[in-house]
Amino acid sequence: MKLILLAILFLPAVTACAQSTAIAAIAEPKALAQPSALAQPDTLTAQVAVYPGPASQVLKGSTHDLSLLDIRTLSIKSAIMLSGRPDTADQLLIITEGDLNLTIRDSTSALGSGSVALIPAGISYSLEAKQSTFYRFRFRSRHAPTPTDNNKRPFILSWPDMPVQHTAKGETRQVFSLPTPWLSKIDLHATTLNPGEVSHPPHIHRAEEIILMRTGHVLEYINGQHYPATNGDLIFLPSGNPHALENTGTERAEYFALQWQQ
Repeated sequence: MKLILLAILFLPAVTACAQSTAIAAIAEPKALAQPSALAQPDTLTAQVAVYPGPASQVLKGSTHDLSLLDIRTLSIKSAIMLSGRPDTADQLLIITEGDLNLTIRDSTSALGSGSVALIPAGISYSLEAKQSTFYRFRFRSRHAPTPTDNNKRPFILSWPDMPVQHTAKGETRQVFSLPTPWLSKIDLHATTLNPGEVSHPPHIHRAEEIILMRTGHVLEYINGQHYPATNGDLIFLPSGNPHALENTGTERAEYFALQWQQ
């Protein structure tokens, strides 16, 4: 089957498609984009975003700490997906279905369901798969970026290679806690919660948070209300919102928890 070359310009949607068997060279960026000097209001509120399908916008807007939070689901079918140019935003990829190959510079990594890749702003990459679906997160802070050798290193980890720590309520996997050009720290861990368990009592914290459901059926408590969530659903928790999560299903629930600091 011919490979289909999909050029992604890191705009909100995937753009042009063309048949090809070659990969064009990608120019290195001259500079990272600066945030607007004008203050942007928070446009994203606490919510549960139901999984929209394999190629859709999930959330896009600004938050207390981010001038841009852009989350999409993307799908590859018998294709190579390329960055048309290096993105000005930090990116996080979380694979939800299928297997794909991620190539950065001359290194290729095979990633299956549950695997993650943190790609700092300014780094080009390509993806190849027979069939795969993944979440793509794009972040830009309200502060100017500060790219250094220390925060421009991609981080890639497959689900089977994540260290597992057993807890009284299930399991936890610390995935990464790293700086990026736009963020002083971004932290990702995965939780496995046994049936009937609650993640923790309702609490608040300064950091904004995203919960991405892998499997199971839960109720997310937010500001005195309960919201159901299941496979593929995404929960956004702004700073200072009381929240907790309960596994209401008969099987274990698995989810990623993501936080960041400017």
